[in-house]
Amino acid sequence: MRFFARTFNSFISVIVLQAVLVILLVSGSITRGQEEDSKKELKAEALNVYDNFNSWKRALWGTIVDLNKSEELRHMIAAQKHIAPDEPLDAYLKKAASQAGAEFLILKNSWSTFSAVRPLTEKPIPSPKAQDFSIDRPHPYVEMVLADNTLYFCGSLRVSAENGRDLDIFIVKRVDEALMRQLSFNSRVRALVSLNSHFIVGTIAGTGFLEWMHGRSFSTSYTVVNELIEDGVPYSLVIQQSGNARLAGEPAKTEATLYICTFLSLSEYRARVNFISRSILLVSLLVALFTIILSAGLSKAVTDPVSQLRKAMLRLKSGEKPTPLSGPRKGEIADLFQGFNDMAAQIAEDSRALSAHIQEITRIKEYNDKIFNSIQEKILVINAQFVVEKANRAFLDYCGQAEDAVLGRNIDELSLALFDEPVHTSIRAIISGGKSSDAQIRRTSSGHSFEIKFYPLLEREATAASIHCIMVIEDITAKVAYEEKIRQAEKLASISMLSAGVAHEINNPLSSILTNVQNLIKAERDLERLKDLQLVEQETKRIARIVRSLLEFSSSTRTEKPAADINAAIRNIVQLVGYSFREESRIVIELVLGENLPHAAIGEDECKQIILNLIKNALEAIGTSGRIRIETAFLPSESMVQCLVSDTGRGIPSAVLPRIFDPFFSTKAESGNSGLGLSVVYGLVSKFGGLIDVESEEGRGTTVRIKLPAAQLGLQQ
Repeated sequence: MRFFARTFNSFISVIVLQAVLVILLVSGSITRGQEEDSKKELKAEALNVYDNFNSWKRALWGTIVDLNKSEELRHMIAAQKHIAPDEPLDAYLKKAASQAGAEFLILKNSWSTFSAVRPLTEKPIPSPKAQDFSIDRPHPYVEMVLADNTLYFCGSLRVSAENGRDLDIFIVKRVDEALMRQLSFNSRVRALVSLNSHFIVGTIAGTGFLEWMHGRSFSTSYTVVNELIEDGVPYSLVIQQSGNARLAGEPAKTEATLYICTFLSLSEYRARVNFISRSILLVSLLVALFTIILSAGLSKAVTDPVSQLRKAMLRLKSGEKPTPLSGPRKGEIADLFQGFNDMAAQIAEDSRALSAHIQEITRIKEYNDKIFNSIQEKILVINAQFVVEKANRAFLDYCGQAEDAVLGRNIDELSLALFDEPVHTSIRAIISGGKSSDAQIRRTSSGHSFEIKFYPLLEREATAASIHCIMVIEDITAKVAYEEKIRQAEKLASISMLSAGVAHEINNPLSSILTNVQNLIKAERDLERLKDLQLVEQETKRIARIVRSLLEFSSSTRTEKPAADINAAIRNIVQLVGYSFREESRIVIELVLGENLPHAAIGEDECKQIILNLIKNALEAIGTSGRIRIETAFLPSESMVQCLVSDTGRGIPSAVLPRIFDPFFSTKAESGNSGLGLSVVYGLVSKFGGLIDVESEEGRGTTVRIKLPAAQLGLQQ
């Protein structure tokens, strides 16, 4: 019973404490909520009042701007013949002022001392004095004017006609209680306009406000006052500065700051808070009383079985084997005991099944991990935040990091060159469901090539949205190299077929030319013409040797081991090409030839043909002005003779650079270029076991690098 008494007393204490806390917390929360609501409402109403008040300024401004642009008005002013404006002009201005909502139209002209105040409304309101309004600016403007303790909106405009006559126009709107009432239709809101602390007009008396304003100054144009008592009613208000108002009748131009004040009554909010607080207090007291009465009706018959169940639950929680409990045989407590016994038996059965299931899952996981880590391709599983959730052994070996250093990190933190922005784009496309798969090729600075494949990892079913991406990274360096060799072999095969066809077609007419030239040499007696014919014979024989070399190239047979002096061949070709452009040409050929250069394992004619084709290509790229630089050097580490031909021409676009060695491919087809120059060079260099590559930047020039095996003839002395 002592346990039950302590429980009962503690329970009552908790209920009372809970009721007190609920009252305090809920009342405080409601009070803060009501305060926030009042602040939001006040802010919105202040903005509305401010905007509605200034809308009158905008209306007057639009009217005077339209009048200032009106040529019709200027013509009417110029046509005036009397001191007072005639009927058409008067009606025109009244209509414009009435459409703006003005109550008075004041006119002053420059050709007399005439001034007039035209009422625009039938309401019996005092008219302003014309002398209180004047124009002191050359352009249209809207100002606030305080005259005879009345505040006016005034749109001022001076219109000059072609004949020099000026007409001063003032469109005036009175600020009174009726206008202030239209600024807000909220019954809790009052609006007031004040000039410092000596003038006030609005829908509220403002006595308390004037006392509060006396002697105050504001550092900002927007001020919030949380509470101000006006006529015994609490208000919160917003004070907004809206420019200045001119004080009429002062000896000098005097202005006072104009304040637009928006009052929001707090009476309704506070009444609502008091009502809710009293209701919460009443409900809390009733709940506490009901709980106490209900608790007093509990008996020890309930606490003892509950205590027995609690102890059994603690034993079950500590891991002991569940044992059946004996207790009441009837009633709800008996159902609890029976339910506990059934639950204990089920827990024991589920525990055995769970243990077996965990063992099976562990075995399957270990088996899957073995398969995952046995795959040679590098595999990553990445989530939507680009964080690595799983990586196989191949990827860890490639990174050179432990599994703990990779898992849970962003792929950008792994500092791998493979993971760039295109890879991020593919991952996003897979994760968002935009693509079902994707693939990219990457080449690293070390020369290795990788194919990266992207697949979605589906969460539940095959049709469910994926939120993970699987990346499979395969090293395809050997595959790429093999495919490159196949492409080179195909190029060589096409060049070989082309060479055989060209050689057979050229050989027959060449024989006829050579025979005729030799006959002319035998019959010629003029020494000068004889020299020219001998030069033709020499070059024709060289062409014949080139044709024979093409036939040998197409048959892939070599009858001898040739050797050529590259430096001598370059000098001869440069001398030959030099005849094609004279001194007036702005093309410069610069030679930087290596000394003691060994002969290259290539025929002399083939060597000259290569150099000639490269120089011709450079000349075509340069045009009429530029520089060609030819360099030679011996590379002892590779046992190769290197020749570089660089020009300052227009360069080769990156899009066509891979195709420059293809037969009949040319970027200058319109100029009659056959597209065989670089194709023949490629075939000759490859025939003699050499290497060729091209570097070019569009607009900057091109460099062709040729490497030929050094001939076994020793160094040239």
